[in-house]
Amino acid sequence: MEKNFRQAGLAFAEQEALELVMAATGKTRTDIILGDSSFLASEDLEKVSDFEARRLSGEPVDAILGWREFFGRRFKVTKDVLSPREDTENLVRLALNALKVKKSPVCLDLGTGSGAIIVSLLAERQDLKGLGVDISVQALNIAQENADLLGVSDRVEFIQSSWFENVTGSYDLIVSNPPYISDEAMAGLESEVLEYDPDISLRGGRDGLTAYRQITGTAKDFLAPGGSLWVEIGYDQSEAVQSLFEKNQFIEIEVHKDLSGRDRCVGGKKPS
Repeated sequence: MEKNFRQAGLAFAEQEALELVMAATGKTRTDIILGDSSFLASEDLEKVSDFEARRLSGEPVDAILGWREFFGRRFKVTKDVLSPREDTENLVRLALNALKVKKSPVCLDLGTGSGAIIVSLLAERQDLKGLGVDISVQALNIAQENADLLGVSDRVEFIQSSWFENVTGSYDLIVSNPPYISDEAMAGLESEVLEYDPDISLRGGRDGLTAYRQITGTAKDFLAPGGSLWVEIGYDQSEAVQSLFEKNQFIEIEVHKDLSGRDRCVGGKKPS
């Protein structure tokens, strides 16, 4: 499988081949590295062959498996939710840091999708309560499943809402990984993204900033004094998003980079 993946030009051929073979056979990484195909049952070989064909046809690994590893936990994903990326783990770390001084905090996750962000926060902070909102009922169902699977469903609620439309209450932290790809950039996305991630989770309007205008323009109405807003951004959007934070009178505005050294998250606080 790995050889075929390399020949097809897949960037992470070895890693993806191992993941798929482990999932198809139930074998460990060590079993696979030290063994050969002769130790696999015929039904395992059929499943391996099926997974290989699907990946070579362009289907992403997480779509084949039905789950994605995120912040050390396994999250169910389907075509109805954006599959969480490793870079978004930065947003979780920054959110946790913003909550360090808060006791029994409450968090709002806008555009929750699979629930990966809010569920990860809840799993890390046992005293945290949260609300996840999304316009998609299908996404909310997946988020609820992930909350149930990871044992945090007693501390989170999921509701259908277009951003703040149906939100009430006050929050110590608001987080969001909103759609931020401009209409022009959408045309240049890889087919794996266009065909398997929901359009509504990607498309950020003409300039990619539509969601940020809505979020920064309204967030302070729902933040407790001294509360924080943290958002993920596209690599070239930091100046524009910072300006929106400034325009809406946030203080202590920060920009943080991702693993590739590109600007990836912007945060700020509501004055106390």
